[in-house]
Amino acid sequence: MYLETRLPLGLTLWQSRSDFGSMVPADGCTDLIVRDGQLVVAGPSTRWIATSSDGDSGSVGLRLPPGFAGAVLGTSPVDLVDRAAAIEDLIPHDAAAGLRAAMLPVARDPGLSDALSARVLDRMATPRRRLNFIRHAAGRAASVRTVAAELGESERTFRRRMLSDFGYGYATLVRIQRAANARHLLERGAKPSEAAATAGFADQAHLTREFRRLVGITPAQFAGSSA
Repeated sequence: MYLETRLPLGLTLWQSRSDFGSMVPADGCTDLIVRDGQLVVAGPSTRWIATSSDGDSGSVGLRLPPGFAGAVLGTSPVDLVDRAAAIEDLIPHDAAAGLRAAMLPVARDPGLSDALSARVLDRMATPRRRLNFIRHAAGRAASVRTVAAELGESERTFRRRMLSDFGYGYATLVRIQRAANARHLLERGAKPSEAAATAGFADQAHLTREFRRLVGITPAQFAGSSA
């Protein structure tokens, strides 16, 4: 069983209960996950990952859109890329206790997400315009120079802030967004060659290489599983 609830500002509350693991495509997001009474942060994913079973009590998570981990956690996610860690190992005790206190009731009853959402949304409010602009720019593969100029920053400052906010570089975000666009096209019935051309890949071979790294399967396999 897997359920998602969309919340404001791109947040996603999800519930999972499965005896089996799964393959999860890279999405650049960070997840706050409660499993067996523990709060774990799964850092930004820049490659596909294999998840484990959810255990007897299942898992409940809050997925943060790309770029918001730094604001919500109060620390750069750069050392969390493609790995997970207990919340206590990442941020000061008081801050960790606050997030845990907000997450645990939601793990028991996902209907109690209002207090958690308010806490997280408050931290997302200030940087959201800048971060959303960057994500949309990456979706159309705008250059670093163009994005930095639009933000009124030097390229060096822009690259530094990408790491502190997202945990990874702008080129990686472009790759993740491009692969996501291709997945959506394949889900709608596009052929791999069509998805490659429309999403901005050099050719179908480029799409296949990126899918193997970011999705874990080939475009043809993905299209078959979505049919």
